[in-house]
Amino acid sequence: MKRIVVILTLLASFIFAEGQKSEGKLNFVWPIQGLELSSLITSTFGESRKDHFHNGLDISSVLQPVRSMGDGFILYSRYAEDNPFEEERGSGNIVWIAHKNGYVSGYYHLGGNRNELVKNHKPVKAGDTIGISGNTGHSTGGHLHFVLGKDYGKILLDPLSYLPPVEDNMPPQIANLFIHVGENYTNLNDGDNINVSKAFPLTVSIIDGGIKNSQRRGIKKVKYLFNGETYKVANFESLQFDGSKWKTKDGHSFDDLFFKDRYLVGVLNLKAGENTIKVQTKDFSGHEGERNFSINITRISGGN
Repeated sequence: MKRIVVILTLLASFIFAEGQKSEGKLNFVWPIQGLELSSLITSTFGESRKDHFHNGLDISSVLQPVRSMGDGFILYSRYAEDNPFEEERGSGNIVWIAHKNGYVSGYYHLGGNRNELVKNHKPVKAGDTIGISGNTGHSTGGHLHFVLGKDYGKILLDPLSYLPPVEDNMPPQIANLFIHVGENYTNLNDGDNINVSKAFPLTVSIIDGGIKNSQRRGIKKVKYLFNGETYKVANFESLQFDGSKWKTKDGHSFDDLFFKDRYLVGVLNLKAGENTIKVQTKDFSGHEGERNFSINITRISGGN
């Protein structure tokens, strides 16, 4: 992903002079249209992907027209037909489009071959078809992986903050709290009594159902309070490459926010007696959720 960002930065900054930039967001349209999008958004920006952030939005679809989210020009494309003997890359067939104000948009896992618009690097208008959704690359089902960037790709953005709103009537659900000891973990219920000898990672399961419980999507913001004081706040609004890692606007890396594919509260040194953990969260539509956990701790020898 870092290499793609460098390519986009060089190409787009060369073609779009600084004098053409202006402040504010453009009027973007959905890259997939004519479907019930609220039930087809399967993954959101900033979710865990085992060892990295999910950098875009997944829309379940196959053989549907994929449209440019805004006016611009074809910046870059790569299809399997370019080198049929090369091992297929994870992103599959892709197209990147440059827009004004330094925005760029990426469309992954496309099916078929390049259409004439992409092949001839023609200017595009919002809503122009630039391909069809497919299942190429490392994809487990037909979908469009859609990426939005700014500052010519130096910053990746949450697409749901820039696209027209879709229906979402369910607040995020805060489920289980877990304590991890080595490769093992234990579910902690409110009011549980446990013995600890040192600090251990605590994680929490949080999902956003959107419009139905079967959806398991990520959240936009989470705040943890430990024994009444703010411990950590994370906003999944944007990611930028800092040093050697992608980080949120709060400066958190992936390892700061996830552990064992769950949201990481922290490696907490629980005190003897009662400990409280409050989890406050918000989804991409502004719905909020909150849950309190109280854990009674007995400190035992053998650790810090």
